[in-house]
Amino acid sequence: MASLTPRNREVLEWIRKFVETRRIFPTYRDIQQGLGFKSVAPVQNHIRRLKQANLVVSDPAKARTLRLVESVIETISIVEGIPIEGAIAAGGFIEFFLDQEEKAFLSPDRFSPRTRDMYRFALRVRGDSMIGAHILDRDIVIFDKPSNPKEIKDRTIVAARIVGDNQTTLKRWHREGNYVFLIPENPAYSEIRLHASEVLIEGVYVGLVRGID
Repeated sequence: MASLTPRNREVLEWIRKFVETRRIFPTYRDIQQGLGFKSVAPVQNHIRRLKQANLVVSDPAKARTLRLVESVIETISIVEGIPIEGAIAAGGFIEFFLDQEEKAFLSPDRFSPRTRDMYRFALRVRGDSMIGAHILDRDIVIFDKPSNPKEIKDRTIVAARIVGDNQTTLKRWHREGNYVFLIPENPAYSEIRLHASEVLIEGVYVGLVRGID
């Protein structure tokens, strides 16, 4: 890694953890508050140094947006493994990343991402609405963060979130016009109908791991 001061490294590590859990780059204000700086000026200086070291770069796809370079992300998603970021409901909706005490990593040998820049994460299932898809309560389900949610195929299993909220559920995805149907795989549960503008796809189902407590 490029030559950095201990404080530079502390800022970089904080940003890495923020990106790992939120999947977005923090604002200067986020970093200021998270690390206890008295103003954003020191944050700007640290970001400038990280950019000079080619550890933080501007995102060409988003004006005025920064991102970590691939080699920094790899340390999270490949070396440490796939992060288990909490729980997801297989029933109604529950708070996304509710079980923070569960924070752990699956072996990087399991379900390795197809490309290095792909963000892959895992959640523990709470509920039995997807048993018809052989997804059981307490299973750990693995997701890819979709690069383009509009390309998600019909009947794909997804982690769906309500816009403006932190509530998510594990269901099959089906869209008809302006409406989205989140479909369970258990006849004891009803499908959920929402306007398409109310739903975000946090992850596309990749596979599962069973028997990890």
